[in-house]
This record gives sequence, C-alpha cells and structure tokens, in this order.
Amino acid sequence: MKNCNILPFDNGPAPRPVSGNAVRPTVRLRRAVRIGLFSLPLGLALTCAQAGAATPDESGRRVALVIGNQDYEYVEPLLNPVNDTKEISRILQEADFDVTLGMNLDKKEMEQVVRRFLRELNDGDTALFYYSGHALQVGEANFILPVDAKLSSQYDLEFESLKVSHLLDYMKAASSLQIVMLDACRDNPFEIASLFWGEEEYSLGKTRGLRRIPNKLGTFISYATRPGQVAFDGDGPLSPFTSSVVGNALDPKLEIKDLMTRVRDEVVRKTGGQQIPYEDSTLVTNFYFVPPKPEPIVTAHHRVSVSAGGDAVALNIPAPVQPEGGTLEATLTLAPEKGKLRLPDGKPVAEGDVLQAEELAELEFVPNDAGAGDVELIGYEVTDQWGSSVSAIASITVAQAATAVVKDDELEARKARLAALLAWLTERSASGAVEADIGVGPVAIYPEAPAEGLPATSDWLKVVSVDSDLQLSTEGRLLQAGDRFPVSALPSLTVRPQIGSERNARKFELELPAESGGTLKTVTQIVQPRVDRCDQLATQPFDLQAVTEGRLANDLDPKAIETACAEAMEAYPEIGRFVFQRGRGAFAAGDLDQAIAYFDRAYQMGHVRAGQVLGRMYFLGAGIDRDRKKAVELYRKAAERGDAYALHSLGLAEIRGDGTAQNEKAGLEKLLQSVEAGHTFSYNAIGGFYLNGEHVAENVDRAVYYYNRSAGRNDIYGFLNMGTLYRDGKGVPQDYEAALGWFKKAHEGGHPAAGTAIGLMYFNGQGVEKNAAEATRWFRESAMRGDAWGAFNTAFMLGEQSGEEAGRDRIRMLAMAVAVDPSSPAAEQGREALGKANRGLKAKVLQQALTDLGYEPGPVDGQPGRKTREALAGFFKASGRQPVQGDEALISLVKHQWEQDRPRYDLF
Repeated sequence: MKNCNILPFDNGPAPRPVSGNAVRPTVRLRRAVRIGLFSLPLGLALTCAQAGAATPDESGRRVALVIGNQDYEYVEPLLNPVNDTKEISRILQEADFDVTLGMNLDKKEMEQVVRRFLRELNDGDTALFYYSGHALQVGEANFILPVDAKLSSQYDLEFESLKVSHLLDYMKAASSLQIVMLDACRDNPFEIASLFWGEEEYSLGKTRGLRRIPNKLGTFISYATRPGQVAFDGDGPLSPFTSSVVGNALDPKLEIKDLMTRVRDEVVRKTGGQQIPYEDSTLVTNFYFVPPKPEPIVTAHHRVSVSAGGDAVALNIPAPVQPEGGTLEATLTLAPEKGKLRLPDGKPVAEGDVLQAEELAELEFVPNDAGAGDVELIGYEVTDQWGSSVSAIASITVAQAATAVVKDDELEARKARLAALLAWLTERSASGAVEADIGVGPVAIYPEAPAEGLPATSDWLKVVSVDSDLQLSTEGRLLQAGDRFPVSALPSLTVRPQIGSERNARKFELELPAESGGTLKTVTQIVQPRVDRCDQLATQPFDLQAVTEGRLANDLDPKAIETACAEAMEAYPEIGRFVFQRGRGAFAAGDLDQAIAYFDRAYQMGHVRAGQVLGRMYFLGAGIDRDRKKAVELYRKAAERGDAYALHSLGLAEIRGDGTAQNEKAGLEKLLQSVEAGHTFSYNAIGGFYLNGEHVAENVDRAVYYYNRSAGRNDIYGFLNMGTLYRDGKGVPQDYEAALGWFKKAHEGGHPAAGTAIGLMYFNGQGVEKNAAEATRWFRESAMRGDAWGAFNTAFMLGEQSGEEAGRDRIRMLAMAVAVDPSSPAAEQGREALGKANRGLKAKVLQQALTDLGYEPGPVDGQPGRKTREALAGFFKASGRQPVQGDEALISLVKHQWEQDRPRYDLF
C-alpha cells in the first residue's frame, strides 16, 4: 500500500457553535395560551417589521447601547469615559431609553454587550449608540477599540476592534430611526505604522480624529468634533462634548438638531474654538429626547351638594395630576354667581386667580345668596410646566337649609374598594418576589389586582424608585421615578427585565394614595428576572434574538427541550425563538422532518437564525432537497440583521460563487464582520484561505495568526488547524507530538475530520508506530461523524482486506463518502471507485439497507428482482426522497441510514 493512496483530509474550515452556561429554572409568570403546530411554505421575505422576537404589539420603544472605555491596558488611559457613560445612561433612562451599558470592555465583553444590545433592539423603534473612548480611522472606516487592544501586529485590527458602520447597519435593519454619538475623536495612541483590513493595508501615519461615516436615510450621527480633528477628554469630570449633551438633552423644547446647535455653541466656548462638534443628519422626522408628556389628568365634571344658607363647605375637588410629575397650576375661568369661593385660611378666590393644584383641592364654597334649587358652576383650566392644559368644571347643587345633605353612597363605596385594593397590594408586595421571564415582552405583575369599579381620574400611585434594568410600564406608558398612574391601572402594570439581568433580584417602590390626615405609605415589590427553561436548554450561540449565549448541539437534551419548549410555545405563542429552539431539540433527536417544520414556522414568525439554519440545510441537502440558491437567499436575509452564522455562510458562498455570483471582495468583508463578532468559523475560513493562497494572496504567517486566535477561543476547528500546521511544519516547527495533541483535542470536541487526521498519522507512522487497524478505527469514527475523507479512507483500508464482509463494508463506505458531502473531492473519488465496484456486492448492500430499514426486498442475494424494486419504490415514497436508480439509489439509502443516526450537521 502506498501512502499517496490515502488522500488528505479536507483542511477547509467548518462552523461550530460556542458553549454557554445554563441557569436552573424557577416558577414563572405566564399566560396560559394553547397553540398547535403548523407549517408554512418556505421562502417568504423576512421584513424588518417581521423581525421582532418578542412582542409585535410593542411600538415606540427606545433602545440604547452606551459604551465607555477608559482604562486601556497598552496605551495611556483616558480620564472621563466612565463618568461620561454613567451620565449619558442616566439621561437616556430619564428619556425612556432601555439602556445596555458597558464600561471598560475587553474584546470578548464588547462582543457580548453588542449582542445584548442587538437582542434588545429587536422591537425597538429608535436605536441609539453612544461611545466614549479610543477610536481609530483606518482607510475609509472608523473603529472603536476595547481596553485590551494592542494593535501590535498589522493583523490585529480585525480581532481587536468594532467597525462602527457595521453596527450602524445592524441598527438600521431593526429600527426606524438611528442615533449615533461618538465622543471618541482623539489622537491615534498606537504606534503601529499600518494595519490590514482584509486584503487592504492602510498606512496610519499621524491619523487624527474620525472620518465621516456614510449616512443612510433615517440616521443622525454626531461627532465630538469635525472629521479629521481631535476632541478633548476634558479637565472636569466629563468631556466638553458629553457635559453639554447631558446639560441640554432633557430640555423638552430642543429637537435633536437644535440640541446639537446648542451643544456646538457651548463646546466652542468651552474650548476656545479648538473643538467644534459636527453632526450629519438624514432624518425625515423630528426627534426629542424628552418624550411627549401626557396631558394633566382632571375630573371633567365634579358634582357636590351643599345646604342653602350654611357655612363654608369644602368642595373636595379631586386634585389634578400630571402623571409624569412636575408642577401644576389651575386658573379659575368661571366663578359662581351667587356664592363665593375661598381657601381654608379665608383668602378669597376670584375668577382669573391662579391656584396651585393642592389649593384647588382645598377650595371652599360659601352659599351667600344661593337659594334652594340653584346650581352654581365653577370652571378652571389646569396647566402643567410643559405647557399642556385641560379644562374642567365643578357643579354645586344648593339644597334646602333644613334638608340634610344626602350621603354620597357611591363615594363611600369607592373608598371601600380603594381600601381593599391597597390592603391587597400591601399584602401581595410583602409576600415575596414576582418572577418575570426575560425576552417575552412586558410581564404583568398584578393581573389579578381587585381594581374593578375604581375611576381612572383619582386615587394615584406614585413611582418612588425603579431599578435601572427593569422597565416599568402601564397601559403602554413607561414609568420613571416621580411618575404617577391611577390605582385602576394596577392590573395592567408590567415589568420588562433587561437581557442579562437574571442573576440578581430587582425592585420597584410605589407610594400609596394619601389618606385624609394620614401619613404617606409605600410598598416595595421584588422582581426576580428569569430565563425560560427553553432558553436555558436550547439557545443557539450567537442568536441575536435569544436571551442567553447558547449551547453546542452536543450539549442538547432532546427530551428536556421538547418538554420545556412546548410549554414555552404554549405560554408565548407569538415568540418565534421558542419554536426555533424546539426545532433544535427535534434536530438533536434525529427527527429532521419535524425540525424542518419548526424551523420553517419560526422563520415565518420572524426568527432570523431559523432562516440561516434552513439555508444551511438547503445548502447541505440535509433532510431537504439541495438548493443552494435558496440557501443563499436565506443567508442574505439573516446576514442583514448581523447574524454571525449567516455572515459566515453567505461570505463563503460569495467567495466561492456557490449559489450566487462570485464576489470575493464582498464575501471576505462578510467573513470579517463575522470575525468581528467573535465567530470562530470565520477565523478558520480566512486562515485556510491565507494558508493555501485561495481567493487571497498566500500568507502563511497570517494563517497561523488566524488559527492561533481560533484555538485561543477553544474552537475545535482552531485545534484541528493548529494540529495540521504542526504536522506539516508549515508556519511553525514540525512537531508530530504537538500535532497529535491538537488533533485529539479537536476530536474530543466533536470535530468530524479529527479522526481522519489521527488515522493518517497512524497510517503514515508520524509520531506514532504504523498501525493499520488503529488507522482504520479512527477513519471510521470520522466517517460516522460525516467526514467524506474519513469514509473514503475507511473504504481504502477495507479494500486491502479479503472476504465478502469487508467488500460489502467497503462499498457502504464509498457510498458514505458521496452521501455526506457530494461536492467534495472525496465524494468525486468515492463515486468513481463505487462505479467500478462489483455489481453483485453493490446489490447485496442495497438489499441489506432496505431490509434494515424494514422494506422487505426479498433475500439478500445480489440478484435484485421485483421485490427489491418494490421495496426501493416504497422507500422513496415514504422518505420523500427523489427516486433514482443504480449507484445513486445506494447512495440515497446510505445517506438516509446515516441521517437516522443523528449526524451533527451543525459541525459542517
């Protein structure tokens, strides 16, 4: 046997998910809604409106990513970014933004924070990104830098930065209005002379500030200073730019363009004209950081009865309320004709007088000349500090002097209902935490609150405090400290815990309506955010509509996933990610048909990753007829949203012209976006291209660099590729022992080709003694994991053995080499060898496969007749596979058998 007859395994990279940690579930708040499974046609367009993962009825959300990097490890630290981000976060939260905050982030942390932001953004109408820290212009683009950035190698930029335009594109795909604020226009602190981004090398020289970012419709971009100029960090606690933004953003009169005009004026004055903020707007609508305030709430018509000729009577006009705080004034627009108005201290009140809200509630009426049967009217207009006003009246019915005023039974009943509700709320808040699932939209806190019969214009609860990563809302209005809402709205009070907040309990505090002459009382409600068990068990890594970092396919428990995700789908039928994750469980169980149905349904519901997974199945022909154009369509839709898996798959397709027109430059850019997200699939893909000089100029040093970065993230493909380098002595000293160690780490992680690599070492005696049996064992392990070279090499080894059993096994392995990867060089060699194999043995293998699958082809005698033909037709009909003849029928049978053994398609 000659070594050259054992073909080398495919060094080409393949994707692998990254692992995450699970959280033990607890009791949840849920809506019990039943839903049945259905399947929709594939291929419908995924629009931005469909892309929401959680609650499609939510609109007008504001979502912000705020990053401040200050404590740089390898260049001089900055002074103010942490203070800047804290203050900007505070302002944005007051402006009703759901803020994802990151400070002093290294590269991995920055990737995670960006993913968390994009996950929150799925149903956001306004997306804002604020950054304070070091950034760099390279070529025509701007890059923000984590605190562990070294930029000591020309190749570091791709691994140690985030390209701002990429993030802006992802924001645009999931929101209707985008705002970018960059307080990062500082001198380049790194001494390196040039940096690569893909195939382009850019000279840095003495780069200053940032470049203007190409602006698309609906976006507002502001820079701390003009393009190419330098901004100051500042001598105070905040930078000049950020301090001006903080000081003016909450002025309700300032639309964002007017805001930046004021900011520019202040910064120019603060810096003596050395720093001039710059903005670039393509907005077609106005934007105010201060959301429109609701009108003051008043009782439109308050009725009261008094006795004729009596003393002053308190009118008890319900005090007007501005739900979002602030001051209120009441102007008397109509005074009574026969009676007089006064305050408790005797001060008279006349038409045109202005009262404070609490004074309006204290007004007294003196009947004077009013007689029995008269009806007196009082008119007033309530105005808040933001200029909103609303009018109301109070009517006073005058009764006989000797007639007792009838007790207001309705008022007494309302007071009793209010007392019962407040007692219930006090007891409920003291009874323990309410648990709220993350990523399912607003979760009702008190849906069973007994608020029936209470009016919406009196008896107000006040929000004393609410934790920053817990959104509190009622009837579609976000609530901040100082806001009020009527007790009647208590059943609609919801919380929306932020992604990543499950580790610690959160809380909010409410002030109860004041009792007459009593002291103010408050209640504190503890909320425990939680990750649904379906999310814990079945999230796929890098899924931008998930709420956790995810699990590898070999970490999945299909039975547990089926139970948990079925329950999640029943509770939250509108959320596509639970359908997708149930599909992952079905896939892991080997039920490809059911998995495809779930993936299809999740995709129709707007789940982006489901489209990428369907595309991958079309690309491979895994349970679906192969259609690479359809695959590329699905990849492209998911890539637009920033899905790292889709960017990788689409990039490879464009580079190779596989299912789409070849465009190597566009494909490489998408792989670099995937690298930027930390997706090691693309680390290895690009490394392979540089190693072999495919699609790019050969650069072995750069290939080693990419593979080292992948292995540094514990990626099995990085392990395999490092092993290959050490085995071949390419870019590193040849070291068979090191190579075998890397290969075994890759095999332990589930890499399909690692066994083939180890088998070759035993076959060739590289660092180990030659051992044909051991080589065959390793080849077969890779074959069963779906490696085409493993199957072909197993067939080659079996060809050296005698006997019918070895011959039939060889034919199965040749068919396997074609079945698992029909377009590979191994498949081409396998198809040729299969065509030359003994026809009788091939017939026996086919008959045996039909028998094993339960189709009764008659005796396994190598003489296929009517029964074999009928059995084969039955197989094609039952499996849904395209009927074929000859060797293709055998390949189809072998592929079906292999798929029944739960192959790891996620590893390809």
